[in-house]
Amino acid sequence: MSQFALPVLSVIVRRFRQEYSGDIESAIRDIQKTLADQPGFIGLQNRITRKSDGCELVTVFTFDTQENLERWESSPVRHSYAKDLDRLSQDAATNTPFGNLALLVSTNARITKEETVVILIAWILVLGQVLGPAVNLLLPESVEPFWRNTLMTAIIVTLISYVLLPASSLFLTRLKARLPGARRG
Repeated sequence: MSQFALPVLSVIVRRFRQEYSGDIESAIRDIQKTLADQPGFIGLQNRITRKSDGCELVTVFTFDTQENLERWESSPVRHSYAKDLDRLSQDAATNTPFGNLALLVSTNARITKEETVVILIAWILVLGQVLGPAVNLLLPESVEPFWRNTLMTAIIVTLISYVLLPASSLFLTRLKARLPGARRG
């Protein structure tokens, strides 16, 4: 997966009678083995929920790009698996693709360490200029400079850690994904 590619998810829901649960579980194992060799395949999760009126299978595929997901969806081997599962299903499967979910399937923002450092330095400089005068106005003159600086540093670190850095990273990730040529590896 290139540095700026955004993973896509495909969620498929099937309902079937409980007597087919063994066949469904066997098919799931076969699909997992086949998917391991597919270009761009990232992961697969299955959940079977047993209810009084049958079972429900929710399958989530993750691929590195929309193109690789479409390649899998149009492959003859996938059509064979889908045909077998459809034969066991009580009704038509629902399939919903989701794109642009990079931050849900990955805990890392798509920015470099150098970009993170630049963001941190920029926010430290901006907040220092904005908060310095505000802290001096709000605190009585009897508060020593050490405590003023400690309070200001604590506020800056908290704002950057919990609000500004995550928001800036998300913004930069989205901006980079939209730039021409950003999806190329």
